[in-house]
Amino acid sequence: MNVIHKISEDRPSVQALADWSLRDEQAYHSDLVLRQSRLLVLDTIGCAIAGTRSDVAAAVLDFVLDSGGAPQCTIIGSHLKTSLANAVLVNGVKVRCLDLNDVIFIQKEGKLSVGGHPSDNITVALSTGEMIGSTLGQALEAIVIGYQMFSRLRDVMRFSSLWDGTSSSGLVAAAMAGRLLGLDAKRQAQALALAAARCATPKVVRWGALSSVKNMANALVAQNGVQAALLAARGLTGPLEVLDHEGGLRQLFDPELGFEQLWAAPSATLQIMSSNIKTFPCIGTAQALVAAALALAPKLQGRHHQIRRIEAIMARLPMIVNQQAEITRRQPRTREDADHSFTFLTAVALVDGALTERQFANKRWLQPKMRAFAAKVELKTSAEISARAPDSMPARVEVEMDGGERLVAECLYPPGHSFSERGLDRDVTIRKFYDVTDALLRTSAADDIISLLLEGAQTQSVSALFAKLRSATTSVTRSV
Repeated sequence: MNVIHKISEDRPSVQALADWSLRDEQAYHSDLVLRQSRLLVLDTIGCAIAGTRSDVAAAVLDFVLDSGGAPQCTIIGSHLKTSLANAVLVNGVKVRCLDLNDVIFIQKEGKLSVGGHPSDNITVALSTGEMIGSTLGQALEAIVIGYQMFSRLRDVMRFSSLWDGTSSSGLVAAAMAGRLLGLDAKRQAQALALAAARCATPKVVRWGALSSVKNMANALVAQNGVQAALLAARGLTGPLEVLDHEGGLRQLFDPELGFEQLWAAPSATLQIMSSNIKTFPCIGTAQALVAAALALAPKLQGRHHQIRRIEAIMARLPMIVNQQAEITRRQPRTREDADHSFTFLTAVALVDGALTERQFANKRWLQPKMRAFAAKVELKTSAEISARAPDSMPARVEVEMDGGERLVAECLYPPGHSFSERGLDRDVTIRKFYDVTDALLRTSAADDIISLLLEGAQTQSVSALFAKLRSATTSVTRSV
């Protein structure tokens, strides 16, 4: 038999995963978990609204509008509707394109590593819920399950894998959509199998010379996942042995890492509780680095010409070492390079005392003065700072002045860090929502959306949320 791994002769792994994805667990309904999921939905919607400023998102929106589609689901940041699959694509790109949405850290081979951005898939639950009339509570439950499944699939991907973490989102999106669509266990398994047949994404999408696909990769995979659920609902089938067979995805999801953990009962702390938000529009591993640089910026006003050198000291972890070694990140050429560049991010934060979208205007990373200043930044790692914040990506910035003066600031936990025992800081999350939606939402409308999401009844419909978002939009995008 050409099978690498199977938990039983009549129950392939994808069926076991599908069964798990349809379960109801008391842990999904705890007050703390619901509070966290509401905050993450608010943050994700804010990221999508902010993403309307992105050229990549605008191009994808043009493609979607030119393609047509039944007006089933709202395009966030506009008055428009399109098909479910198209909404998942364009909304997913909007969430991701400014590198503002959440990030999780996971243990890979005994070392902390970036686990990805599971909020990429929040729009799957919201758009599916809008189309079929789900309640907010049902959408939140699907989101909690999506976070759990995303993390578990990442746990069975090796650190040295040639495949990108967004590959997990094909199965996650299919599971979330299938749950909301009311698929039974057999059709849910077919949805996951169909999605798995299209989910594999190469690691190069976020390494080397970064391209537009870095911002599109998850949305494309999630779109396929939702399509898989819709096709399975109509009786179409996929290869149920896709996780077990030698011709399947064993190079992507490795059974030797323990598939049984994929459908195990939930642990004491759900994965969603460890999801951090980004308060700065840049890569997740640089959040503490930027915070440390911003702490030093007021002491350097008018003195930048006196700076001899700058040390950016980050956690000594394999992922950080690899990222620091990327030449394109040291000398960014594109917007995608710039928000991943530890040298540029440190330099611009020290000079401007801020890191917002404004710091990326006019291709700031290419301007000669900024490039010369960024060249003073030396990238280093420290095991000592890693040990003091083992569940974070801490950083320290040390500035040496011409006269020998040395200025130091460090950040162990950036403002958006989520502590598993209490979750995200509500005030930080709300303040970020106001900041990123400024000039795109009326203040009163932002107030209403915050109130609806954070205090509204779980029995209210997802459609009510989208109706409020459409009415709150300050400008109308072109019509279909």
